[in-house]
Amino acid sequence: MKFTNMMGALLASVSFGAVLAVANPTVDAQASAKMSLASAPKKFQGTWYYYQNGHYNRYTIAAKTTSYRNFKGKKWVTGYSQIKTANLNKSMRNIKTGKHNTLLFMSKGWLLDEEWANHTKASAMGTPGTEGYKIVKRHYKGKTIKSLYVYAMWNIGNGEVHLQHYYKTKGQAKAFNPTGASEDFTD
Repeated sequence: MKFTNMMGALLASVSFGAVLAVANPTVDAQASAKMSLASAPKKFQGTWYYYQNGHYNRYTIAAKTTSYRNFKGKKWVTGYSQIKTANLNKSMRNIKTGKHNTLLFMSKGWLLDEEWANHTKASAMGTPGTEGYKIVKRHYKGKTIKSLYVYAMWNIGNGEVHLQHYYKTKGQAKAFNPTGASEDFTD
């Protein structure tokens, strides 16, 4: 009987030790680097339009790239960026190759988009050079539609913050911003 009790106690202590080992991973596993997203989440992907000053600006989010076509001054400006992963705990201000690559990461429900060259360890929503995206619901002709709500911080010195809603169709974009104002500021 004593032998059985001793074996039970030994088995219990070995089992308890195994549980502790699983519940408390090593420090190296906990200190692993946080990486940016390898591709854009599906709910953000697509072509989005914003009506401004008589023209339709376009922003496209694909799985591995982002691109834009905006009317500025008297001409169209276009560009694109590759989405590449990067260590979010590392500053990338002085890099030479890939500096225009886009890194994406989630923060408090927002998809943040930032060029590699602008990224620092402290980058967050509202950091100059970041754009934050959130999918919000709006009402259009009696139906609920999705809008890409954009919060862009470009220059904190002069307060250059842009709040805009981009839409899946040009008709929706014009209906929500019929005057073509450069900002719509609505949630």
